Amino acid sequence: MGLFSKTSKPNPRLTVAGIEVVFHRDHEGWEFSYRGVKFLSFLPALTLPSIAELDSILVTLESLKSEMRTRLRKGLSEWGDARLDDEESCSVNVQDHAADKSFTVSWSDGASWGDLGVAFIIRCSVIADESWGD
Repeated sequence: MGLFSKTSKPNPRLTVAGIEVVFHRDHEGWEFSYRGVKFLSFLPALTLPSIAELDSILVTLESLKSEMRTRLRKGLSEWGDARLDDEESCSVNVQDHAADKSFTVSWSDGASWGDLGVAFIIRCSVIADESWGD
């Protein structure tokens, strides 16, 4: 430890209805897991969905998983060696959920994907938009 070094502060945490919510200072966003799914929000104030809303999001996510995987497979086929089921991760951004009940499902971090990511905006239980980028 240097003369002017500070120990880093721990990320603030709180627990609501058994869900531990963490604010990550490094990327200025909220994160929590519910039933094995990672949820995020990058708004300064988090409006935590209710348990019923989280359950509804998970039901919708499960019902759309096949369609998302089909779109991912098709899109990745255009990127050469990139392939599905290559250690990618999936997270759900709920920052717009309080305003319009939409949420974004992001797929990224595949070993062959590089910094490519795919986001599906879900509104009214359907994929309303899809965006690919790095």
